[in-house]
Amino acid sequence: MHPMMEHAMVSVATGVLRPLLGKLAALVEKEYAQLKSVRKEIISLQEELRSMNAVLQKLAVEDDPDVLKKEWQNQIRDLFYDVEDCVDDFLHRVEHDDGNKRPDVGFFHKNFSKLKTLGARHGIADKIRQLKVRVDDVSKRRSRYIYEGASYSAGTASAAVAIDPRLPALSRMEGNLVGIDGPREEITKLLADEGEIGKKLKVVSIVGFGGLGKTTLACEVRRELRGQFDCQVTVQVSQSPDIIKILTMILSEVKGPSQHRICNVSELIEELKSYLLHKRYFIIIDDIWDPLVWEFISCAFPDNNQGSRVITTTRDWSVAATCCNYRHEYVYKMKPLDEEASRRLFFHRIFDSEGACPGELKEVSSQILRKCGGMPLAIIVISSLLASQANKVKEDWEYVQNSIGSNVGTDRLEVMRQILNLSYKNLPPHLKTCFLYLGAYPEDSVVWRDDLVRQWVAEGFLEAIGVAGSCFKELVNRSMIQPVTIDYNGDILSCRVHDMMLDLIIRKYSAEENFLTVVENNSQGIRIRGSTHNIRRLFHHSDAGRPRTLPMPAVGIDPSKVRTFSTWGGSSPGHVPPVSKFKFIRVLILEFIPSTPGEEEDQAIDLTAMCKLFQLRYIKIRSEVRLELPTQIRALQHLETLEVSGARPVFQSGIDLPSDVAQLPCLSVLSILPHMTSLPHGIGAMKCLRSLASFVLEENSLDTITGLRHLSNLKDLYVRLPLDSCFAEAEEARVDVLCSSLPEHGDCRLYLTAWSRWAWFPGVPQWIGCLQKLYSLELGVGELSRDGVAVLAGLPALVRLDLSIRGAPRESTVITAAGFPALKHLIVTCRALCLTFEAGAMPSLQKLKLEFNADGATAEQGGWCGNALAGVEHLSGLEEVNASIGGLGAPAATEDSGRTAAVSALRDAIGLHPNRPRVDIMCTQGRYGLQ
Repeated sequence: MHPMMEHAMVSVATGVLRPLLGKLAALVEKEYAQLKSVRKEIISLQEELRSMNAVLQKLAVEDDPDVLKKEWQNQIRDLFYDVEDCVDDFLHRVEHDDGNKRPDVGFFHKNFSKLKTLGARHGIADKIRQLKVRVDDVSKRRSRYIYEGASYSAGTASAAVAIDPRLPALSRMEGNLVGIDGPREEITKLLADEGEIGKKLKVVSIVGFGGLGKTTLACEVRRELRGQFDCQVTVQVSQSPDIIKILTMILSEVKGPSQHRICNVSELIEELKSYLLHKRYFIIIDDIWDPLVWEFISCAFPDNNQGSRVITTTRDWSVAATCCNYRHEYVYKMKPLDEEASRRLFFHRIFDSEGACPGELKEVSSQILRKCGGMPLAIIVISSLLASQANKVKEDWEYVQNSIGSNVGTDRLEVMRQILNLSYKNLPPHLKTCFLYLGAYPEDSVVWRDDLVRQWVAEGFLEAIGVAGSCFKELVNRSMIQPVTIDYNGDILSCRVHDMMLDLIIRKYSAEENFLTVVENNSQGIRIRGSTHNIRRLFHHSDAGRPRTLPMPAVGIDPSKVRTFSTWGGSSPGHVPPVSKFKFIRVLILEFIPSTPGEEEDQAIDLTAMCKLFQLRYIKIRSEVRLELPTQIRALQHLETLEVSGARPVFQSGIDLPSDVAQLPCLSVLSILPHMTSLPHGIGAMKCLRSLASFVLEENSLDTITGLRHLSNLKDLYVRLPLDSCFAEAEEARVDVLCSSLPEHGDCRLYLTAWSRWAWFPGVPQWIGCLQKLYSLELGVGELSRDGVAVLAGLPALVRLDLSIRGAPRESTVITAAGFPALKHLIVTCRALCLTFEAGAMPSLQKLKLEFNADGATAEQGGWCGNALAGVEHLSGLEEVNASIGGLGAPAATEDSGRTAAVSALRDAIGLHPNRPRVDIMCTQGRYGLQ
């Protein structure tokens, strides 16, 4: 076991025992336990808990312990939580009231505090005795549950795990090679135009059981047809659909984000139908379980004779038939992979190719593949399990093969479940805990890595962010989670849990007492998954339009025992969770959404009670309603993460921080969006701070900015620049101070936002060239000159550049071989695209995103330029090009002509690239650049 995990790990198997034993040991050593009776009881309690720990660890590796053993496990884990709560409460009372630790207080206060702490010590003695009686009572029954079996191994956690280099290639293989070509061609033919009939709305439904790759196929068809539609959207439905959320997502994707929230299904349908009426749209509705859901959603899709297309995916044939209006020729039945494709996928994951497989493993490999039955998810999961083994030993592979049932062809779903369960059973205990925690997230949601690993650490599953990051990578390598967002360094930033994996997680945590509980509040009513007794981790999922309150007494929730509370779907101002009652809470995630228009300004959410929750480690708040935060927060001495994200219209002037936030010794992440009103006073004392976001440069004094140089652990710094009609000299002075105040170590990355919808710089400011540690830049300029390009090209650490150019170009912007040594991601938004790349330009560039107009106008008029992307083949590292073409709204003939010319010219230019980068082109409404 990794040394950093030895005492810190909280697990499904043993609950909070490991950190508890450490706290009891510390308690014995301190003066708190000088009362002889207390010391004796604590030592006795320690010894008994250690014995119980050994039995729990053995039970953890038993496949299916009987009911009595499970009950004993649950009672012991519950007891551990109560003991830790008692110890934490005692330590807090003593340390809070001990006046001897404060040399500035007087004689009376010191002696009064001694009396108070003496009472606390006698109180802990009584509670320890009561808990010891409970321990002894449970321990007397231990002989009934003695486990005689294989020795327990806690597993290991590497301090540094890398993403398996075969995975990116495997992703490409899944999408473009293995078994996709034929089905993609068939679906494309079903969607093809058929004369005048082809102008009618057409719906094709893909049907098949879970894990066959229905979603992958639908998304590949969408990529194939990009550029042929005015708007394209993919939306997941899931088993517990939120119709309002689904329709809102579609509307937001096709129309863009709106300040006006619609919470009525009928209004949403009419709004969406009206917007799509004159558009050629392509929409994927993924994972439909109920035909009634389709009946609702389809009302928003007008048959407008524009050649619009919809693809649905489902496991149910009757749902597929309903979606296609019972025209069975438009139902595509998904087939498993054939033997050749299965072998390619399997061996590529483990060995890179079948030829690299040792001869002694080929026969057992064939047996394993036969049992996988051509199911891509099963093949990926089982091959990832085998790839994770350090040594490829035939006996281990035979064990895997024998662990899978033999009912292939009769019950593929059961075989799939056996394979997923086998992969779970082979996880080390710490990874099992981290994996089951993913069940807290709603189905089909995107889970961001940084949020997840910080929550794991705050929960106590792992001690350090670095170890937690390695565990995340290990779950990716084992294909227990699916990558969603991958950055230009190859780092996986977000993931998703396949719905069949989520089914496995739910079955597991539902059987684990006191691990986590999910309360779903949707149109079917309230459903509870997981423990209902002494709930410790509580996650509330609420549909839009539902009452956003959690009826705690109704579902038997004691807030004082809750250690984690999270809301998804939002709470309204009238339904605020009882924050003050969460006495021992570690993780608090809140979301506030107004339920009626104007409610965001009517009243503020009072969260001042947070300052008393002394065990808090992680706070994340997203709000579209005004917030009232505590004025002081220094009591939260364990707090590691503080994130507050406010909707810009409500928090336009920023968010006020508690005045003493700099006195939080463990705080490593401070993220306030859109920005904090000012940097914390005394920020130089925040030695643990690793990420700071975000502050406006002009709203801070030079002395405050100078304090940044003392943040020796700072890795990420987010800064916003004020943009008026001009940039004052005083602000340039602040930029100079910022440059000189960045931490001296070379690891700090500076993220700078210097543009808005209403204001921009005339050109690239010369002072930007001083920001030698600038990692990411979002910049708005009126025009981009050669001198401006030279300034940007000279930034040695710049990895991401998001450049918005308001005016129409007078000539092509030339990117030479000099400069941009580190740039990997370039985003250009402009009225007309006129870029020329010379040989050797941007040698590190991997991703190119272009947003421009194509309405048939000339470059001088702000439209399409025939020589728009000259020399793109010179970008030697280019892997992906995304283009969004605006400028629509001209007469139909001109619009079609301009769009066709733009797409064709863009594809021709990129087609010259020897690496054949991946190309995604889509058309949008509206125009880019200055209107």
